[in-house]
Amino acid sequence: MTETATPTTAVAQQQASNIATKPMSIKDTVLAQFKETEAGLRAMAEKYRNVVYDVTTTKGMNDAKAARAELRDDGRRMLTRTEAAVKADVNELKKVMGDEVERLVAIVKPVEDAIDAQIKAEEKRKADEKAERDRKEAERVGAHRANIEQLKAYVEQAEGQPVEVIEKAIAALGDMTFGEEWEEFAQEAEAACLATVQRLLAMVESEKTRIENARLQRELEEARAALAAQAPAPAPAPVTESAPASAPVAFEVEPWGDDEPAALPAAEPVDPLAPARQRVSSWAAARNAPAPAPVVEAAAPGLNLGTINERLGGAITTSAEGLRILGFEPAGKVGAHGVYREADFPLILAAMVRHIEAVQAKAAA
Repeated sequence: MTETATPTTAVAQQQASNIATKPMSIKDTVLAQFKETEAGLRAMAEKYRNVVYDVTTTKGMNDAKAARAELRDDGRRMLTRTEAAVKADVNELKKVMGDEVERLVAIVKPVEDAIDAQIKAEEKRKADEKAERDRKEAERVGAHRANIEQLKAYVEQAEGQPVEVIEKAIAALGDMTFGEEWEEFAQEAEAACLATVQRLLAMVESEKTRIENARLQRELEEARAALAAQAPAPAPAPVTESAPASAPVAFEVEPWGDDEPAALPAAEPVDPLAPARQRVSSWAAARNAPAPAPVVEAAAPGLNLGTINERLGGAITTSAEGLRILGFEPAGKVGAHGVYREADFPLILAAMVRHIEAVQAKAAA
Protein backbone atom coordinates (compact mmCIF):
# COMPACT_ATOMS: atom_id res chain seq x y z
CA MET A 1 0.00 0.00 0.00
CA THR A 2 1.53 3.33 -1.09
CA GLU A 3 1.02 6.28 1.27
CA THR A 4 0.84 9.89 0.02
CA ALA A 5 2.23 12.66 2.22
CA THR A 6 -0.50 15.06 3.41
CA PRO A 7 0.12 18.84 3.74
CA THR A 8 0.36 18.43 7.51
CA THR A 9 2.92 15.67 7.08
CA ALA A 10 4.91 17.79 4.64
CA VAL A 11 4.97 20.72 7.06
CA ALA A 12 6.07 18.50 9.91
CA GLN A 13 8.80 17.01 7.76
CA GLN A 14 10.01 20.49 6.76
CA GLN A 15 10.05 21.67 10.38
CA ALA A 16 11.87 18.57 11.51
CA SER A 17 14.35 19.11 8.69
CA ASN A 18 14.91 22.69 9.83
CA ILE A 19 15.58 21.55 13.37
CA ALA A 20 17.99 18.89 12.16
CA THR A 21 19.90 21.15 9.76
CA LYS A 22 19.88 24.39 11.84
CA PRO A 23 19.83 23.38 15.51
CA MET A 24 19.53 26.18 18.08
CA SER A 25 22.94 26.75 19.68
CA ILE A 26 22.68 27.38 23.41
CA LYS A 27 26.42 27.87 23.42
CA ASP A 28 26.21 30.76 20.93
CA THR A 29 23.33 32.35 22.86
CA VAL A 30 25.16 32.21 26.19
CA LEU A 31 28.51 33.34 24.84
CA ALA A 32 26.81 36.26 23.10
CA GLN A 33 25.83 37.67 26.49
CA PHE A 34 29.45 37.72 27.59
CA LYS A 35 30.63 38.97 24.20
CA GLU A 36 28.53 42.11 24.62
CA THR A 37 30.38 43.06 27.82
CA GLU A 38 33.81 42.61 26.31
CA ALA A 39 34.07 46.17 24.95
CA GLY A 40 33.12 47.74 28.31
CA LEU A 41 35.55 45.52 30.18
CA ARG A 42 38.39 46.44 27.82
CA ALA A 43 37.59 50.15 28.23
CA MET A 44 37.51 49.75 32.01
CA ALA A 45 40.83 47.94 32.03
CA GLU A 46 42.45 50.58 29.81
CA LYS A 47 41.02 53.35 32.03
CA TYR A 48 42.97 52.17 35.02
CA ARG A 49 45.96 50.53 33.30
CA ASN A 50 49.33 51.94 34.43
CA VAL A 51 47.62 54.37 36.86
CA VAL A 52 49.72 54.99 40.02
CA TYR A 53 47.80 56.36 42.99
CA ASP A 54 49.34 58.34 45.81
CA VAL A 55 47.88 56.15 48.49
CA THR A 56 49.85 58.11 51.12
CA THR A 57 47.26 60.80 50.84
CA THR A 58 43.61 60.54 51.70
CA LYS A 59 42.46 61.50 48.21
CA GLY A 60 44.86 59.10 46.53
CA MET A 61 43.73 56.25 48.79
CA ASN A 62 40.08 57.01 48.10
CA ASP A 63 40.68 57.13 44.31
CA ALA A 64 42.53 53.78 44.42
CA LYS A 65 39.73 52.16 46.41
CA ALA A 66 37.15 53.53 44.00
CA ALA A 67 39.07 52.13 41.00
CA ARG A 68 39.41 48.74 42.69
CA ALA A 69 35.69 48.65 43.52
CA GLU A 70 34.74 49.42 39.93
CA LEU A 71 37.05 46.74 38.50
CA ARG A 72 35.81 44.26 41.10
CA ASP A 73 32.09 44.94 41.21
CA ASP A 74 31.41 46.08 37.65
CA GLY A 75 34.05 43.75 36.13
CA ARG A 76 35.04 40.50 37.81
CA ARG A 77 32.07 40.01 40.13
CA MET A 78 29.63 41.05 37.44
CA LEU A 79 31.03 38.28 35.24
CA THR A 80 30.85 35.63 38.00
CA ARG A 81 27.31 36.68 38.89
CA THR A 82 26.31 36.46 35.24
CA GLU A 83 27.99 33.02 35.01
CA ALA A 84 26.08 31.76 38.05
CA ALA A 85 22.80 33.09 36.64
CA VAL A 86 23.43 31.48 33.23
CA LYS A 87 24.29 28.14 34.87
CA ALA A 88 21.09 28.27 36.88
CA ASP A 89 19.15 29.02 33.70
CA VAL A 90 20.91 26.16 31.88
CA ASN A 91 20.17 23.70 34.68
CA GLU A 92 16.53 24.71 34.64
CA LEU A 93 16.57 24.50 30.86
CA LYS A 94 17.78 20.88 31.03
CA LYS A 95 14.65 19.85 32.90
CA VAL A 96 12.33 22.01 30.81
CA MET A 97 13.93 20.78 27.61
CA GLY A 98 13.77 17.13 28.75
CA ASP A 99 10.06 17.46 29.53
CA GLU A 100 9.38 19.17 26.22
CA VAL A 101 11.34 16.61 24.21
CA GLU A 102 9.50 13.80 26.00
CA ARG A 103 6.16 15.42 25.16
CA LEU A 104 7.09 15.85 21.51
CA VAL A 105 8.51 12.33 21.22
CA ALA A 106 5.22 10.97 22.53
CA ILE A 107 3.56 12.36 19.40
CA VAL A 108 5.55 10.24 16.92
CA LYS A 109 6.76 7.31 19.04
CA PRO A 110 3.45 5.34 19.06
CA VAL A 111 3.21 5.61 15.27
CA GLU A 112 6.84 4.51 14.90
CA ASP A 113 6.20 1.59 17.27
CA ALA A 114 3.15 0.50 15.26
CA ILE A 115 5.11 0.45 12.01
CA ASP A 116 8.07 -1.19 13.73
CA ALA A 117 5.71 -3.91 15.01
CA GLN A 118 4.53 -4.57 11.43
CA ILE A 119 8.12 -4.83 10.18
CA LYS A 120 9.22 -7.10 13.00
CA ALA A 121 6.15 -9.32 12.63
CA GLU A 122 6.90 -9.84 8.93
CA GLU A 123 10.61 -10.42 9.61
CA LYS A 124 9.69 -12.98 12.28
CA ARG A 125 7.23 -14.68 9.94
CA LYS A 126 9.90 -15.00 7.26
CA ALA A 127 12.46 -16.21 9.79
CA ASP A 128 10.00 -18.79 11.15
CA GLU A 129 9.18 -20.00 7.65
CA LYS A 130 12.86 -20.32 6.81
CA ALA A 131 13.53 -22.17 10.06
CA GLU A 132 10.64 -24.55 9.30
CA ARG A 133 11.90 -25.11 5.76
CA ASP A 134 15.38 -25.78 7.10
CA ARG A 135 13.98 -28.19 9.68
CA LYS A 136 11.95 -30.11 7.12
CA GLU A 137 14.91 -30.20 4.73
CA ALA A 138 17.17 -31.50 7.49
CA GLU A 139 14.60 -34.17 8.37
CA ARG A 140 14.21 -35.14 4.70
CA VAL A 141 17.93 -35.42 4.11
CA GLY A 142 18.40 -37.16 7.47
CA ALA A 143 15.74 -39.76 6.61
CA HIS A 144 17.42 -40.55 3.28
CA ARG A 145 20.83 -40.73 4.94
CA ALA A 146 19.47 -43.03 7.65
CA ASN A 147 17.96 -45.35 5.02
CA ILE A 148 21.21 -45.45 3.08
CA GLU A 149 23.13 -46.22 6.27
CA GLN A 150 20.64 -49.00 6.98
CA LEU A 151 21.38 -50.49 3.55
CA LYS A 152 25.08 -50.46 4.39
CA ALA A 153 24.48 -51.87 7.89
CA TYR A 154 23.14 -55.16 6.52
CA VAL A 155 26.73 -56.30 6.07
CA GLU A 156 27.50 -55.99 9.79
CA GLN A 157 24.14 -57.48 10.75
CA ALA A 158 24.84 -60.51 8.54
CA GLU A 159 28.00 -61.43 10.45
CA GLY A 160 27.48 -64.80 12.17
CA GLN A 161 24.03 -65.38 10.64
CA PRO A 162 23.13 -68.68 8.93
CA VAL A 163 23.49 -68.84 5.17
CA GLU A 164 19.71 -69.14 4.74
CA VAL A 165 19.15 -65.85 6.60
CA ILE A 166 21.78 -64.03 4.54
CA GLU A 167 20.30 -65.40 1.32
CA LYS A 168 16.86 -64.10 2.29
CA ALA A 169 18.39 -60.66 2.91
CA ILE A 170 20.15 -60.79 -0.47
CA ALA A 171 16.90 -61.72 -2.23
CA ALA A 172 15.06 -58.87 -0.48
CA LEU A 173 17.76 -56.35 -1.35
CA GLY A 174 17.91 -57.62 -4.93
CA ASP A 175 14.19 -56.86 -5.36
CA MET A 176 14.49 -53.28 -4.07
CA THR A 177 13.99 -50.40 -6.49
CA PHE A 178 14.99 -46.80 -6.01
CA GLY A 179 12.49 -44.53 -7.69
CA GLU A 180 11.25 -40.98 -7.26
CA GLU A 181 10.60 -41.47 -3.54
CA TRP A 182 14.37 -41.46 -3.04
CA GLU A 183 14.59 -38.07 -4.81
CA GLU A 184 18.20 -36.98 -5.46
CA PHE A 185 19.50 -39.83 -3.26
CA ALA A 186 18.27 -42.57 -5.64
CA GLN A 187 21.63 -43.19 -7.29
CA GLU A 188 23.50 -43.13 -3.97
CA ALA A 189 21.00 -45.58 -2.45
CA GLU A 190 21.23 -47.84 -5.52
CA ALA A 191 25.01 -47.89 -5.25
CA ALA A 192 24.89 -48.62 -1.50
CA CYS A 193 22.36 -51.43 -2.02
CA LEU A 194 24.33 -53.08 -4.79
CA ALA A 195 27.59 -52.77 -2.87
CA THR A 196 25.90 -54.45 0.11
CA VAL A 197 24.50 -57.23 -2.09
CA GLN A 198 27.94 -57.77 -3.56
CA ARG A 199 29.52 -58.16 -0.14
CA LEU A 200 26.71 -60.40 1.12
CA LEU A 201 27.11 -62.66 -1.91
CA ALA A 202 30.81 -62.93 -1.13
CA MET A 203 29.96 -63.81 2.48
CA VAL A 204 27.55 -66.54 1.33
CA GLU A 205 30.06 -68.02 -1.08
CA SER A 206 32.74 -67.97 1.61
CA GLU A 207 30.45 -69.58 4.17
CA LYS A 208 29.26 -72.26 1.72
CA THR A 209 32.87 -73.07 0.86
CA ARG A 210 33.70 -73.34 4.55
CA ILE A 211 30.70 -75.62 5.21
CA GLU A 212 31.52 -77.83 2.20
CA ASN A 213 35.15 -78.13 3.25
CA ALA A 214 34.08 -79.04 6.76
CA ARG A 215 31.70 -81.69 5.39
CA LEU A 216 34.38 -83.23 3.19
CA GLN A 217 36.83 -83.25 6.07
CA ARG A 218 34.25 -84.90 8.30
CA GLU A 219 33.44 -87.56 5.71
CA LEU A 220 37.12 -88.23 5.19
CA GLU A 221 37.66 -88.70 8.92
CA GLU A 222 34.60 -90.97 9.17
CA ALA A 223 35.84 -93.06 6.24
CA ARG A 224 39.26 -93.40 7.83
CA ALA A 225 37.69 -94.44 11.14
CA ALA A 226 35.44 -96.99 9.46
CA LEU A 227 38.37 -98.44 7.54
CA ALA A 228 40.43 -98.79 10.69
CA ALA A 229 37.55 -100.55 12.49
CA GLN A 230 36.99 -103.19 9.81
CA ALA A 231 38.10 -106.85 10.54
CA PRO A 232 40.88 -108.39 8.42
CA ALA A 233 39.57 -109.63 5.07
CA PRO A 234 39.09 -113.51 4.83
CA ALA A 235 41.47 -115.53 2.69
CA PRO A 236 40.21 -116.26 -0.84
CA ALA A 237 38.44 -119.61 -1.36
CA PRO A 238 40.31 -122.34 -3.30
CA VAL A 239 39.54 -122.61 -6.99
CA THR A 240 37.52 -125.71 -7.91
CA GLU A 241 36.60 -127.10 -11.25
CA SER A 242 33.67 -125.39 -12.78
CA ALA A 243 30.37 -127.20 -12.90
CA PRO A 244 29.01 -128.21 -16.26
CA ALA A 245 27.18 -125.46 -18.04
CA SER A 246 23.44 -125.54 -17.59
CA ALA A 247 21.07 -125.75 -20.47
CA PRO A 248 20.55 -122.53 -22.42
CA VAL A 249 17.57 -120.42 -21.39
CA ALA A 250 15.10 -119.52 -24.09
CA PHE A 251 15.07 -115.71 -24.93
CA GLU A 252 11.66 -114.20 -24.45
CA VAL A 253 10.52 -110.59 -25.24
CA GLU A 254 8.33 -109.07 -22.60
CA PRO A 255 5.25 -107.25 -23.80
CA TRP A 256 5.56 -103.39 -24.28
CA GLY A 257 2.73 -102.71 -21.95
CA ASP A 258 4.63 -104.09 -18.99
CA ASP A 259 7.54 -101.69 -19.47
CA GLU A 260 7.93 -99.16 -16.63
CA PRO A 261 8.17 -95.56 -17.80
CA ALA A 262 11.66 -94.23 -18.03
CA ALA A 263 12.66 -91.87 -15.22
CA LEU A 264 12.54 -88.20 -16.14
CA PRO A 265 15.79 -86.25 -15.88
CA ALA A 266 16.08 -84.39 -12.59
CA ALA A 267 15.19 -80.71 -12.80
CA GLU A 268 18.06 -78.30 -12.34
CA PRO A 269 17.94 -76.52 -8.97
CA VAL A 270 16.72 -72.91 -9.08
CA ASP A 271 19.16 -70.36 -7.67
CA PRO A 272 17.09 -67.91 -5.60
CA LEU A 273 19.97 -65.43 -5.73
CA ALA A 274 20.15 -65.33 -9.52
CA PRO A 275 18.31 -61.96 -9.82
CA ALA A 276 20.62 -60.38 -7.27
CA ARG A 277 23.70 -61.80 -9.01
CA GLN A 278 22.47 -60.55 -12.37
CA ARG A 279 21.80 -57.10 -10.94
CA VAL A 280 25.31 -56.87 -9.47
CA SER A 281 26.82 -58.02 -12.76
CA SER A 282 24.86 -55.42 -14.72
CA TRP A 283 25.85 -52.71 -12.25
CA ALA A 284 29.53 -53.63 -12.44
CA ALA A 285 29.40 -53.73 -16.25
CA ALA A 286 27.75 -50.29 -16.37
CA ARG A 287 30.34 -48.81 -14.02
CA ASN A 288 33.26 -50.18 -16.00
CA ALA A 289 31.82 -49.34 -19.41
CA PRO A 290 33.83 -46.70 -21.27
CA ALA A 291 32.21 -43.35 -21.88
CA PRO A 292 30.61 -43.00 -25.31
CA ALA A 293 32.74 -41.34 -27.93
CA PRO A 294 32.07 -37.60 -28.22
CA VAL A 295 29.89 -36.58 -31.14
CA VAL A 296 31.51 -34.16 -33.53
CA GLU A 297 29.22 -31.24 -34.04
CA ALA A 298 29.43 -28.44 -36.52
CA ALA A 299 28.30 -25.72 -34.13
CA ALA A 300 31.00 -23.71 -32.39
CA PRO A 301 31.49 -24.54 -28.68
CA GLY A 302 29.57 -22.20 -26.40
CA LEU A 303 28.72 -24.14 -23.22
CA ASN A 304 30.24 -22.24 -20.29
CA LEU A 305 30.70 -23.23 -16.62
CA GLY A 306 27.84 -20.99 -15.47
CA THR A 307 25.37 -22.80 -17.73
CA ILE A 308 26.69 -26.22 -16.66
CA ASN A 309 26.33 -25.41 -12.94
CA GLU A 310 22.87 -23.91 -13.55
CA ARG A 311 21.74 -27.15 -15.22
CA LEU A 312 23.10 -29.14 -12.27
CA GLY A 313 20.45 -27.40 -10.18
CA GLY A 314 22.67 -26.10 -7.41
CA ALA A 315 23.01 -29.49 -5.65
CA ILE A 316 26.56 -29.81 -6.93
CA THR A 317 28.87 -27.47 -8.80
CA THR A 318 31.97 -27.99 -10.85
CA SER A 319 34.91 -25.97 -12.14
CA ALA A 320 37.33 -26.03 -15.04
CA GLU A 321 39.72 -28.09 -12.90
CA GLY A 322 36.92 -30.49 -11.93
CA LEU A 323 36.00 -31.05 -15.57
CA ARG A 324 39.66 -31.53 -16.41
CA ILE A 325 39.86 -34.29 -13.79
CA LEU A 326 36.85 -35.96 -15.47
CA GLY A 327 38.68 -35.77 -18.81
CA PHE A 328 37.09 -32.69 -20.42
CA GLU A 329 39.18 -29.81 -21.68
CA PRO A 330 37.71 -26.52 -22.96
CA ALA A 331 36.93 -26.71 -26.67
CA GLY A 332 37.39 -22.97 -27.10
CA LYS A 333 37.34 -19.63 -25.33
CA VAL A 334 34.91 -16.76 -25.05
CA GLY A 335 36.89 -13.86 -23.70
CA ALA A 336 39.13 -15.19 -20.93
CA HIS A 337 36.86 -18.15 -20.05
CA GLY A 338 36.86 -21.63 -21.54
CA VAL A 339 33.75 -23.06 -23.19
CA TYR A 340 32.70 -26.63 -24.00
CA ARG A 341 30.69 -28.35 -26.71
CA GLU A 342 26.96 -28.74 -26.11
CA ALA A 343 27.23 -32.42 -27.10
CA ASP A 344 29.71 -32.96 -24.25
CA PHE A 345 27.11 -32.20 -21.56
CA PRO A 346 25.58 -35.74 -21.44
CA LEU A 347 29.11 -37.15 -21.34
CA ILE A 348 30.02 -34.82 -18.49
CA LEU A 349 26.96 -36.04 -16.54
CA ALA A 350 27.88 -39.69 -17.16
CA ALA A 351 31.46 -39.07 -16.04
CA MET A 352 30.18 -37.34 -12.87
CA VAL A 353 27.94 -40.33 -12.09
CA ARG A 354 30.82 -42.77 -12.53
CA HIS A 355 33.05 -40.64 -10.34
CA ILE A 356 30.42 -40.36 -7.57
CA GLU A 357 29.71 -44.11 -7.68
CA ALA A 358 33.43 -44.86 -7.43
CA VAL A 359 33.67 -42.64 -4.36
CA GLN A 360 30.58 -44.31 -2.84
CA ALA A 361 31.93 -47.80 -3.48
CA LYS A 362 35.22 -46.84 -1.89
CA ALA A 363 33.44 -45.43 1.15
CA ALA A 364 31.27 -48.54 1.47
CA ALA A 365 34.23 -50.92 1.26
